[in-house]
Amino acid sequence: MAEQTREGPRGKPATRRTLLSRRDALSAEQRHAASQAIGDRLHPILRGLAPGQIVALYAAKGSEVETHAIDRDARAHGLIVAYPRIAESRALAFHRATREELVAARYGLREPHEGAPVVELAAIAMFVVPGVAFDRQGGRMGWGMGHYDATLAQAATATRVGLGYECQLVDHVPLEPHDQRLQMIITEVATYVA
Repeated sequence: MAEQTREGPRGKPATRRTLLSRRDALSAEQRHAASQAIGDRLHPILRGLAPGQIVALYAAKGSEVETHAIDRDARAHGLIVAYPRIAESRALAFHRATREELVAARYGLREPHEGAPVVELAAIAMFVVPGVAFDRQGGRMGWGMGHYDATLAQAATATRVGLGYECQLVDHVPLEPHDQRLQMIITEVATYVA
């Protein structure tokens, strides 16, 4: 019975607390070095996209993997970069924007201004997403709001890449039917293909 509870929805809050504590315990120097290594691992994957294709990034919140270098790399390869906004619907809205154009928003996020050019979900070739916990089978747990799950459910053909530190990996992320799996998880140690 305990195994079933741990893997069900009630296992998520405990897993989230544990993994956030691990991630937050990394020093700023450790996070910076790991973010650079993760960006280096993502580099050849971005180079697999054709110039002009759209990659959806995120602006790091708190101790999440930083994406400054990834943004620069994507643009240097001729990719179009879009960032998410929390919209009225559960799914995120994506807009073309530079990092400098992002503004403070709810939940401590930075997102594009409402008037920034909208990007249709179907036009996005790759989603690069943050998370609180990941497993090697493509399982991902976020903050519990369901925004990325709703978004990815509407963009089934896009490549889905999760960025996290090795300390965020668990054997099994407790998933519910609506939770969306990723195709790969990149940490500073390895690229895990689901």
